[in-house]
Amino acid sequence: MTLAAGSRLGSYEIVSRLGAGGMGEVYRASDTRLGREVALKILPSEFASDADRRARFEKEARAAAALNHPNILSLYDIGTEGGIPYIVTELVAGETLSGLVERGPVATRKLLDIAVQIAEGMAAAHAGGITHRDLKPANIMLLPDGRAKILDFGLARQRKVSETTDSETVTVGQTKPGMIVGTVHYMSPEQASGKPADHRSDQFSFGLILYEMASGRKAFDKPESVQTMSAILSEEAPPIERSIPGPLHWIIDRCLAKDPADRYDSSRDLYQELRNLRDHLSEASKSRP
Repeated sequence: MTLAAGSRLGSYEIVSRLGAGGMGEVYRASDTRLGREVALKILPSEFASDADRRARFEKEARAAAALNHPNILSLYDIGTEGGIPYIVTELVAGETLSGLVERGPVATRKLLDIAVQIAEGMAAAHAGGITHRDLKPANIMLLPDGRAKILDFGLARQRKVSETTDSETVTVGQTKPGMIVGTVHYMSPEQASGKPADHRSDQFSFGLILYEMASGRKAFDKPESVQTMSAILSEEAPPIERSIPGPLHWIIDRCLAKDPADRYDSSRDLYQELRNLRDHLSEASKSRP
């Protein structure tokens, strides 16, 4: 289903189509109430009657609404018009991180600046009890002013904390044990084997993003998806041939540990390590004659 320019959903007037993904189609739209341009994401009509798809779509809205951070896309509104569910978010211009890494390895300073921002947004989501479960370069937008924003919480998993129990995990559409969710090249071993994924799973996906920015290639890239998932489970990523700071190597290696227990206990610690590395490299470069 494609919405024509000039058509309306609620108070939003469609301007143009921006793209599509597995969880919906995205349009540039005009908010006629507030006079601003927004991004409007719809669940296609062929999926609107699918209870699981609709639950995931609504889950994305709830997950995004629970977060307020400069490195996470802001949610404005949610609604249904003519049987079409939609989500309204801020409209961001720029390119995805996938567009950047397709051009080759990213310079170390730029890599670290982007990495710190992703890690900070990721840590904020985890502190709010939300695991993204689909972190990948295509879900990171790089704005012209240098900011990075995490997009698409369509596969997010939210932990609901109660007063009487430690925690309860609420999954999209009651995702069953053994169900594989995520994007093959950026899955954690837990996801590839259908096991429950927590914040440390996002750290593995983030490690794959760091690896790709540093090396210019995917860490695990086999001809078939099942082979890629097998490599994620049992193989080590090839060495990064380019020269990068030792501490960045260690951070990537720790994120890519097969056992979640060998990764970071807190994503805030991961963010702080990256920030310190970035800041120390900047200070070192300024002190040179």
